[in-house]
Amino acid sequence: MNIDSIAPALKKASVWVLVWSAAVFVCGILAMILPLTFAFGIAFVVGGAFFVGGGAHLVFAFQTRGLGGFLWHMVLVALYETAAIFLLANPLLSVISLALVLAVFLMIEGVLELALYFRLRRSRHSGWLLMDGVGTLVLGGLMIGQWPPASPEVIGTLIGISMILSAVSRALLSLAIRSLGFGQS
Repeated sequence: MNIDSIAPALKKASVWVLVWSAAVFVCGILAMILPLTFAFGIAFVVGGAFFVGGGAHLVFAFQTRGLGGFLWHMVLVALYETAAIFLLANPLLSVISLALVLAVFLMIEGVLELALYFRLRRSRHSGWLLMDGVGTLVLGGLMIGQWPPASPEVIGTLIGISMILSAVSRALLSLAIRSLGFGQS
């Protein structure tokens, strides 16, 4: 597979990729301008997601109790809700613990971006994937190297930089695909 073989599908999706890139770029700028707010926002969103996930497991447990496994679902409910309470009750501790999770996420994302680059390296414009992969790996490494962070602001700033890198690389790659002229009569 190379970029030329998937270019028509990418061209169709490129408008949405550009919209996504613009939204992620704005979020990245906001994360850099308001790093502490963004870091606490991440903790709130993850805590809220755990809370909703626990509720979903609770509903599922009661709807499927005849199938067995009710006790295990209730254990999952307890786990999700306990995690949600800890994340929402102590945002500073949440931000510090989530920093490690985000650092690992960035490292994995960087490796996957590099794998995609090596898959498409012979194609034109694949250098944007390389830039995003290397940049994301560096940011993940910085976060792991500074963990626990001296300041929660570091988390928001580094995530903002990662978001900007992803947005710019995807937008430029999408614009390059659009300029190739695939699908034109």
